[in-house]
Amino acid sequence: MKKIILLLFSLNILVLSAQSLDNSLILSPLRNDPRVKENSFSFVLYNLKKQETLLSVNSFKPLIPASVNKLITAVSAYYYLGDDYKFNTFAYLSGEQIENIWNGNIYIYGTGDPLIGEDFPEKNKFFDSLVYILKTMGIDTIQGNIIADASYWGSDIVPATYANEDLGNYYGAGASSLIYNGNVWKIGYKLTPYYGKTAKILFTIPEFPHVTYQNKIKIANRNYGNYSNVIGKPLAKSYIFSGTIPKGNGDTMFVKASSPDPAYGFAWKTKQSLSSNEIFVKGNLISTYNDTVIYDNKYLILNYESMPLDSVIAFTIRNSYNVGAEALAKAISKKYGDGSYKSYETLAKKMLYKYGADTTEIKIYDGSGLSRKNLLTADALLTTLIASRNESWYNDLNNSLAIAGVNGTLKKFLKNTPLENNLRAKSGYLRYTRGFAGYFDIPDSMDSFAFVILVNDFKADTKYLTKNIEKVLLNSYNELTNIYRASKNNGDVYKISQ
Repeated sequence: MKKIILLLFSLNILVLSAQSLDNSLILSPLRNDPRVKENSFSFVLYNLKKQETLLSVNSFKPLIPASVNKLITAVSAYYYLGDDYKFNTFAYLSGEQIENIWNGNIYIYGTGDPLIGEDFPEKNKFFDSLVYILKTMGIDTIQGNIIADASYWGSDIVPATYANEDLGNYYGAGASSLIYNGNVWKIGYKLTPYYGKTAKILFTIPEFPHVTYQNKIKIANRNYGNYSNVIGKPLAKSYIFSGTIPKGNGDTMFVKASSPDPAYGFAWKTKQSLSSNEIFVKGNLISTYNDTVIYDNKYLILNYESMPLDSVIAFTIRNSYNVGAEALAKAISKKYGDGSYKSYETLAKKMLYKYGADTTEIKIYDGSGLSRKNLLTADALLTTLIASRNESWYNDLNNSLAIAGVNGTLKKFLKNTPLENNLRAKSGYLRYTRGFAGYFDIPDSMDSFAFVILVNDFKADTKYLTKNIEKVLLNSYNELTNIYRASKNNGDVYKISQ
């Protein structure tokens, strides 16, 4: 009788094996779409509990991952930087204090904290802390300059492989070692009802008096949609704003560009914060990206620490924050290499190889995935997902992933389906490209699954591709659920017959 029970138990386990999945059904939404090329997509499904690959298609084919690349960046950050890593931003003074006046300069030196700014989790705590210290010292006047020193990472702000079309837009801002508000330059426009007229710029945040721009943005004959575009790049001296914004009745709309001078923008915000608290700066704002400032003869008045690494990663992954991902990649490269992206690629591939991935055809040119020259395989991503579960920081990584139908980049994905509030993943999007990598559960069976899906060269609106991917994942979920329930019912029958 014991042998019979063991045999039946084994049969129930085999029911959930790869051979029982209907591959043609699961992948039909992709294979039945003529816009999806068979050699331009990959999909892999893995049972974490049984350590078994259930379905694998083109899993070793290198494809553009888009922002799914951030998963590698996040895992690399945990792997190399450690849970206790923090970014630091320092404030120094040079000169001397005479009564309420500081005769000398303020120096701000950063190591790349990507979460400083009112639109980000740390808000303006750095600037508030600086105000508090200067107030405590009794200072209300700075008879000198604010010098923002971004030399820690230097002037190579954006990866060399970013497309030119991305460099002027906010998502292509890149990471400098001083980052204010995600290195975003907000251009405030007045919405008017005058169709076809050039839109009026009211103000910019920050202000860059040393940067010129051509404003070619027109008022459109509609009440919705921001179809603006920005041509420029960090540290360029001129920008072009083009496209259209909706008509309106005097409201303000922001067009967001990449900061033309991130360190200067940080100095500008510092001055604004001091002035609004009645501490007045008489000198100039100066930015530098060269390692020329000597701090041995200056007074350190503030060492501001960023939020913990898991908080930086969580915000970066959940919101697909490109600047945050680049900051993490640069932090890794600076700590264990020469600070270059080539050094980061070497380190990331070394980690993947140690986890068991074949890195032969993998190319990693940035931390964010915005570069269209990145190439990852579904197998390497799956290997990363599997290996992460054995690490002490796995729960932090898992919690950083967006939840389907709930938050982040997956807020509308798989809404009102069985995978809502279940599937967690990092998504990726570029023109013609979509990708997802993450985990989901089958609640009935207590089984967990890892999956990766990458699709390239989809020459149509990717909203249709996204729907197809949703169907693939739902087919996978439904197939696994049905197999488990059938297995469970058979098991119950066997039990009764015994």
